[in-house]
Amino acid sequence: MLAYILGFLLILGALWILAIATGWGLPYFLIAQGLNWLRANPWESLVVAGALLLLGLLLFIRPRASADHSFRTSSKGGEVRISQDALQEIIARSAKSLPGVLQVRSTLKQRETGLEIIVLCQFEQGVLISQISEEILTKVKEDIELYTGIIVAEVKVLVRRLEKVRSVRVR
Repeated sequence: MLAYILGFLLILGALWILAIATGWGLPYFLIAQGLNWLRANPWESLVVAGALLLLGLLLFIRPRASADHSFRTSSKGGEVRISQDALQEIIARSAKSLPGVLQVRSTLKQRETGLEIIVLCQFEQGVLISQISEEILTKVKEDIELYTGIIVAEVKVLVRRLEKVRSVRVR
């Protein structure tokens, strides 16, 4: 949300400068009036400056969201966390082990009921999409739960495209 506000302010500033650069006098007149008002009202100017400074410091210091997404599974001795990359590798290997699957990408979402997995696939042309997709659903769910212990709530398959089988020419 904050990024949208900041982006809007930057766009507004760019349009303001563009208006001044093209010779429109109103933006320049408003800036001059605003600066005169700030000079004539020192206490109000201090409040505005303090609010802007505080907002800037909060944006600068605010804790950043961690880029490392991991998923938790429990074990007898404590807690085990598995990275998103490791889970995506398991999903890719599971799906690519099936005949006719060429490329696999996946996205993961943590839900209250378990992990939601969206598998984006590219198949060879001529495969039975419904059959291979059903096999991917089953295999990915089984492999994730077997290897990680993480409960899978749902697996969705999106077939991105079909690739023509390239024939090899022999001379």
